[in-house]
Amino acid sequence: MRTLSVAFVSLLGLPLAAQANAVPGTDIAVFDVNGPGVFGRTGAAYPNGLVGMAIGHSMCNQGTVNLPWFGTSGGVMVETYPKIAFLLARESNGRMVQISGKSFLKHSRTAFNFSGTNPCGPCQSGPSQTFRMGCYDVYSSGFNGSQGNLGPTTEINPWLGSWNPVGSYFDIGDPAQTGYPAAADGVQSLSITGFGSVKNRMQVLEQDLVTPGTIYGQNQLVILGEPVANRGNNQISRPLSFTWSGSSWSVAVTGTASQGSVLTRWTGATTAMAGNGNDDGRFLVAVKVTGPVNGMWHYEYAVQNVDNHRGGAVFRIPVCAEARVENVGFHDIDSDALNDWTPVRNGDALEFLAGANNPLDWNTFYNVWFDSDAAPAAGLFEVDAARPGAGALTVAVPAQVPGLFNVAWLGAGCGAPAPTVVATGQPTIPNAAFGVEFSVTPGNLVIAAFGFAGANLPLGGGCFQYLDGNQLGVVELLVPNPADGKALRPIPLAAGMTPVDWFCQGFEVVDGGPLLGFLAPTNGLQLRVGGTGCP
Repeated sequence: MRTLSVAFVSLLGLPLAAQANAVPGTDIAVFDVNGPGVFGRTGAAYPNGLVGMAIGHSMCNQGTVNLPWFGTSGGVMVETYPKIAFLLARESNGRMVQISGKSFLKHSRTAFNFSGTNPCGPCQSGPSQTFRMGCYDVYSSGFNGSQGNLGPTTEINPWLGSWNPVGSYFDIGDPAQTGYPAAADGVQSLSITGFGSVKNRMQVLEQDLVTPGTIYGQNQLVILGEPVANRGNNQISRPLSFTWSGSSWSVAVTGTASQGSVLTRWTGATTAMAGNGNDDGRFLVAVKVTGPVNGMWHYEYAVQNVDNHRGGAVFRIPVCAEARVENVGFHDIDSDALNDWTPVRNGDALEFLAGANNPLDWNTFYNVWFDSDAAPAAGLFEVDAARPGAGALTVAVPAQVPGLFNVAWLGAGCGAPAPTVVATGQPTIPNAAFGVEFSVTPGNLVIAAFGFAGANLPLGGGCFQYLDGNQLGVVELLVPNPADGKALRPIPLAAGMTPVDWFCQGFEVVDGGPLLGFLAPTNGLQLRVGGTGCP
């Protein structure tokens, strides 16, 4: 089981060393999401079609150098300007998911320098074809959604901010020029004649827009040579409100913009980020843990590729080897079930393996979730690279993981329905509120038994005894609440107790029970009082 000290977790959160092409003082900031627009829809009748849209943004030069900004040199395209990526996310039913596909991004080839109130000002003078210090610019959704300047995110190296125009989408055209690849020369050849209103723009299924929840639009800037320490202001999100008129969609901004990943808005979640040192970019992991319910904790993870070029192909979450894992799920950004990631339980880890041609590339986030009877503890969420390249195979991000196994499930009960016993919390020392709760058919009694050793003794009728009868400590008759059949047995744990293992099982008193004709055993629990990790 992989765990981290608090000190080491803190170290992993420190800014990473600069990448190979870092230009000191380069710091472009996005400070608003504005002017969203819907350009059309396609496909089946509402609400089963596909919507094409874009969102605007405001940005400024917060650095200490003027940023080179020009789109061509000698008629050949160059990479010296910002690229602007977009995504949509929705929070609903306790989960934050990306609902836009792998949208094309905006190539912004002309610099404008506006003066006036902005977070980076005042606007300074400087040479042409630069984004000058303290100046700002505002892009509408029409400008960001201009199809002639939208290219694939997969052509960008987000870690370096670089892009090769030769052989690019703009170079070869759509459809590709006759004679490609020989025709690749780095000269703009894309024509958008015949493009529909949805093509290449940010695309979202109408079903995702009509699902109740809060929708956010996110913009992210990428620019050549920006040091990673200056990228905390490269992402921004803002709530959006979509309305269907009966024939078309409209969209408006609501609330306020917030810098950072949209995942930082996820209610109840915590986030952490780590990268591959000098060699490649970062992944952000958001985790939300709830419960326990009936002895099971629910784990929700969202993993965003912030600026990692190699992408992710494996998620690895440490889980106590003896703990149960149930109700495992996965969500990506398309509706193709054939490329979904595959969950695999591998000893003390739960792994999710990428489906065919479906790595976690930048400007996307994927979700995984599951239930476990291991409680949350500080650990490492690992992401393995999807492609070869510089740096280590694995990026380890601090996160809450199922790493505290103080209440172990020993086996199921029997009966119709089977009675149960669950812990009301963790048997930590001290914990004056700790106890166990038995659930039986309302109106029945339950015999609670506790001991100092476990067993796995068949009792017949598919029933098992999980206590060693030679080491019983307490046996008592409880009267459950007649309304819901629940009986709470407090077990206050005082400070200074010596850590010890206790074993617990109940026996419901019920006519026609599977044991001796009048008893139905519950499941068994091992209570690791004062335990601090996995067994």
